[in-house]
Amino acid sequence: MSVEMEGFDDDFLCCVFDYLVGHESEAKAFLAKSTKHRKSYFQKFSQG
Repeated sequence: MSVEMEGFDDDFLCCVFDYLVGHESEAKAFLAKSTKHRKSYFQKFSQG
C-alpha cells in the first residue's frame, strides 16, 4: 500500500514514524496490522 495514495502526506507520516520510534511495543503492533487496520491507526493518530 502506498500510504500517500490513501491521503496521508509526508509531514504526517514523519510524525507517526517519530512517535513509533519512541514507542517500540506500539510499533510492533502497528507492523502486525493489516493494511486496513494501519489506515485506521493513521486516522486515529491524526485525531489526537
